[in-house]
Amino acid sequence: MMIPARPIYRVLIADDERSVLDAYRTVFGDIAAPHGNDNRLADLEGELFNATASAAMDSTPFFQPVLCRRGEEAIDTIMSARRDRIEFPVAFLDVRMPPGIDGIETAARIRALDPAINIVMVTAYADKHPRQIAELVQPFDKLFYINKPFQATEIQQFALALSEKWKAEQQLRQVNQDLLLRCRELEATHANLREARERAEAASRAKSIFLANMSHELRTPLNAVIGFADVMRKETFGPIGNERYKEYLDDISHSSEHLLEVINDLLDFSKIEAGKLEVVVEDVDLVDMLVNVANMLRPQADQRKVALDYIPPAANLVIRADSYRLRQVLLNLLSNAVKFTQASGRVTVSARIQDTGELSLSIADTGIGMSPTDLSAALEPFQQVDQGLARRYEGTGLGLPLARRLSELLGAKLALTSEVGKGTEAVVTFPRELYAAAARPTGSSPAAAE
Repeated sequence: MMIPARPIYRVLIADDERSVLDAYRTVFGDIAAPHGNDNRLADLEGELFNATASAAMDSTPFFQPVLCRRGEEAIDTIMSARRDRIEFPVAFLDVRMPPGIDGIETAARIRALDPAINIVMVTAYADKHPRQIAELVQPFDKLFYINKPFQATEIQQFALALSEKWKAEQQLRQVNQDLLLRCRELEATHANLREARERAEAASRAKSIFLANMSHELRTPLNAVIGFADVMRKETFGPIGNERYKEYLDDISHSSEHLLEVINDLLDFSKIEAGKLEVVVEDVDLVDMLVNVANMLRPQADQRKVALDYIPPAANLVIRADSYRLRQVLLNLLSNAVKFTQASGRVTVSARIQDTGELSLSIADTGIGMSPTDLSAALEPFQQVDQGLARRYEGTGLGLPLARRLSELLGAKLALTSEVGKGTEAVVTFPRELYAAAARPTGSSPAAAE
């Protein structure tokens, strides 16, 4: 077993009597002796620090006393030690040291040079009360008193205990310095992160403003293209003449309408990102809303040979929402469901009040489905789900993110569950305070989408 090196502590001693200095030398010489039959010092340290005699013997420090006859000499010793980065845990000072300065002034000057040193006043005289000395040599917790004639054990106890106290304080000071340095590093990191976040937010705002401006600039001429194409398709000012031109006009109209939808999504998403999209809350008949949305997507479902079912709620429901934005959410979710469902598949639109009192609008399909990784990506702006079937479909990757952001603006939550090969369910949940339900009149039923 490796035995730890015994620590070495320097002890400053100032006394004008040579016999007293010789006594100090003997006291600390006994402590420094590393071996011998007399284990009283080890027992003493064990008693002080709750250690066994053998362990205390291994860790008993060496003390190197520096002996001075005058107070000025003691002060010069501390000054020299400070220049050489040498530290003294404890100093034993006589109060009277003629013909120079006394021990009290010596202690005050030493304290000014080294605030960490423990000072023990050793005297046979009581010229000043300890309270008066404490006022001159602060702090109080680093000032101690021993009466002459002192006992060797008394000096040894003070030297051992105060040296360990000094060592613990030094370690604590180092820990505090390390913590302070770490705090400054964390503050600098936090400042850098805050600056980076502000730059990112500024860039995001600039991007949103740019997209909003570009979307607006694109919509104006695009509406003109759609309008002129529609006039030409209807042959308002005379026949086209060539059937192929009519086919081209159909392609122009369909492509322009799709591009307009993409631009509208970009414009809405940009407004949401910039915090400028406003909602107009009103009472909305949810049954009429669901029937209307289902009927709007029925031609697309029929074209793809996908069954579209509508399950009406058990009661008339009036919801507080922006009817245009709610319809936009439902159309985005339903068009996605139809688009990613193969022929002979099924899409179901339903609404019900949960046991918790919340209202859930569900759009479920039996389509290609998504993995958990794809599901997370699908809710991020401009992300495309990397499925073999999904790649065949056009889109900007804004449908689901836009539906989620719009749902949040309406006070609702959008949740998706999906499984590859089995389908996806999108559920928009409204809290109880945003809707009211009334029993449906007997014999009445909503105009269900067939």
